[in-house]
Amino acid sequence: MADTRPDAVPQAPDSLPEFPMSRQARCPFDPPRALKDLQEKAPLTKVRLWDGSEPWLVTRYADQRAVLGDPRVSADTDTPGYPTKASAEAGEGKLSFIMMDDPEHARLRRMVTAPFAIKKVEALRPAVQKIVDDLIDEMLAQPGPVDLVEAFALPIPSLVICELLGVPYDDHAMFQENTKTMVRTTATPEERGAATREIAGYLAGQIAKRLTEPKDDLLSSIAGRVGAGELTHGQATEMALLLLIAGHETTANMIALGTAALLQHPDQLALLRETDDPKLVASAVEELLRYLHITHLGRRKGGRPSSRRSKDSVSTTSPARPPTPSRSGCSTCSRRTAPPRSGAAESG
Repeated sequence: MADTRPDAVPQAPDSLPEFPMSRQARCPFDPPRALKDLQEKAPLTKVRLWDGSEPWLVTRYADQRAVLGDPRVSADTDTPGYPTKASAEAGEGKLSFIMMDDPEHARLRRMVTAPFAIKKVEALRPAVQKIVDDLIDEMLAQPGPVDLVEAFALPIPSLVICELLGVPYDDHAMFQENTKTMVRTTATPEERGAATREIAGYLAGQIAKRLTEPKDDLLSSIAGRVGAGELTHGQATEMALLLLIAGHETTANMIALGTAALLQHPDQLALLRETDDPKLVASAVEELLRYLHITHLGRRKGGRPSSRRSKDSVSTTSPARPPTPSRSGCSTCSRRTAPPRSGAAESG
């Protein structure tokens, strides 16, 4: 992509900042100070990755929207120069449709949207509520302090995604250990490969069973696409793997970090404890998602071979997201300038 923007900052190769940057240990929520400085002073700049490649780093919201919607950039990991954020990712294949471009991306994505429609998700509410209530009761019944992650944050998404996919919850320990390895940036290629193969092999076996013994679950729906010739068995396995990881690790992290954030801001926690208003709770959830934004490294793209400067690639990340109107009418500020707001602190 041509550097036509006036705020695209040219830098000498030997002065490029390393990416990703390290965070300060004192605060797990804030992005690195160096990344915030780049957003303020050089919102479009090149950085150096672990392998010596030099993609463009895009740190402002409007620029990110423009880049991610530009047909000259590609989500396909096979695109020459596609940026990898760690050595463990090098040489890995696609994780189903999130690493593809249209029309194949849209074709595959449509196959799994129905179970996540609003009515379908709402129908799951009683089952999810029971899972949450049971886990809270189990924690309260224990004599001493409990590990929130192990006792609550991890089991909730594990149970829910197992119910959605139709896999036995007895196997959740294997899912948890392997997904931790798959998303850990310090994992070696061998460790990530072994973890991926174990989960993929398990899911492939479950899909094979559904071809002859279908059930009322998402794996059976995916297997039906294989039987109809719309997916290969490998594509079906990749799709199931994506759903398992996306519905598991991110949710567990969000529950744990959201709890920690509220404990650090007791005034906001008090508002939630004292309210019976479901709109306030919903607003608080939306604000915590904005405030924490757990996928800190954003989206990566490679320049399409047909574009004029196909060797360029981009990585998008936001040190602080733009102000967002809350559902109660209040405005929230960026993470660096204000604590999370539940949405009712200033409303009448």
